[in-house]
Amino acid sequence: MKPLLKRPCNECPWRRNHPAGWLGGYRPEDFTSQVQFDGPPLQCHKTIPGDGTDARSMCAGALIFMRNSCKAANHPDYGDALDTIAADTETVFQWSGEFLDHHNNPEKWIEHVRARMARRA
Repeated sequence: MKPLLKRPCNECPWRRNHPAGWLGGYRPEDFTSQVQFDGPPLQCHKTIPGDGTDARSMCAGALIFMRNSCKAANHPDYGDALDTIAADTETVFQWSGEFLDHHNNPEKWIEHVRARMARRA
């Protein structure tokens, strides 16, 4: 699995504008612990082929999150993946607490979206 993507996809849960709590049945802590405790690289769900084989790319959002939070890639499967990704704290969460707060509080996110829509109306 290679870090083919340089930007998180439009459905990436590491993006700040991702719908809160929409994590495919996983808990927010499942994502952060995978990164924080040196698990194997997270796969980009949009590059998983339909034939049951592994993803073709690492999750760019997870890699950017690691770069943002100064997390080293200690698992051997990462190789030099972090060297191919730039930090981006505007698009991707910087800290685990931000990610957890966002995904554990969907009501707060919904209110934020409603307020933004009301300002546009």
